[in-house]
Amino acid sequence: MQERENALHNWLKPWVGEAYQIKPLTGDASFRRYFRIEYANFKGIIMDAPPEREKIDSFLAIAELLNHHGLRSPEIYRADEMLGFIVLEDFGDQLLLAHLQADTVDDWYAVAIDNLLRLQQCTVGKLPVFNTGFMLQELSLFKEWFVDAYLKLTLDESEQRLLANTFDWLVDQLSAQPQTMIHRDFHSRNLMILSDRPKVLGLIDFQDAMKGPCTYDLVSLLKDCYIQWPRERVHEWVKCFYDQSTLTEEMSLKEFQRAFDLCGLQRHLKVLGVFSRLYLRDNKPGYLKDLPLTLHYVLDCLESYEELKPFYQFIQRRIHLP
Repeated sequence: MQERENALHNWLKPWVGEAYQIKPLTGDASFRRYFRIEYANFKGIIMDAPPEREKIDSFLAIAELLNHHGLRSPEIYRADEMLGFIVLEDFGDQLLLAHLQADTVDDWYAVAIDNLLRLQQCTVGKLPVFNTGFMLQELSLFKEWFVDAYLKLTLDESEQRLLANTFDWLVDQLSAQPQTMIHRDFHSRNLMILSDRPKVLGLIDFQDAMKGPCTYDLVSLLKDCYIQWPRERVHEWVKCFYDQSTLTEEMSLKEFQRAFDLCGLQRHLKVLGVFSRLYLRDNKPGYLKDLPLTLHYVLDCLESYEELKPFYQFIQRRIHLP
């Protein structure tokens, strides 16, 4: 840790001299660290991404892509891909999550949906593809880290076969959706409210963007693992997106709702594994409090579709949070 801090200081010194202050910020679910830097009249954010753990080239490329399409990603002031340091624009501390209230959420989600529709107009170019192999790899986290490691369950052969068959079916459903650019973490902790542009949200944590199912980011937003809304309101927002999107022209609203739900199922099964891994491997227990809502989303989807009834019965019978 001290070695990284020394490297950061040596990197900053020729640029800003000695008269600067940096303060650590709360990290995210990765190996990256963030600091706020202040000197003279300048304020910015430092991203520290150890090159052996995190690559910053995708962050830089996608930031440029988003800005090119009129979206608001942080301006890059200075970057060193070999060292893994970036100094970028400070969007402040106003997460969308803190502003979502029953009487404000409609307005804010309208803004978020407008931003998402614009994001889906971005050219996918050389973005990696959210393909069958990648989806199955993500779903394997559910068994490896949530079922096996966190819950300490041992599945019999029929249960393991049920998981494999369900996951194969699920990724086939997602692969059939219209494909577009997906942020992959388009939720209320990664959307920033900007004082200078009230109709545009600041986008962060977008370095893992891919080409994938058109409902992925919408379900990240509306079935957010950090906040819950009544099913009826979620359906209204889904329809709002459906009515405006050009990617949904070949789908009925019912088909789109089903695609949305199934995409959420894949995401939330993965997230159960990710949150468990953050606790067990990375010593980040704060995400455990978000397991109940994430599991609720899984059950809510499974209960709604007859073809998922065997998996629903398995979850009800075997999965119980401590």
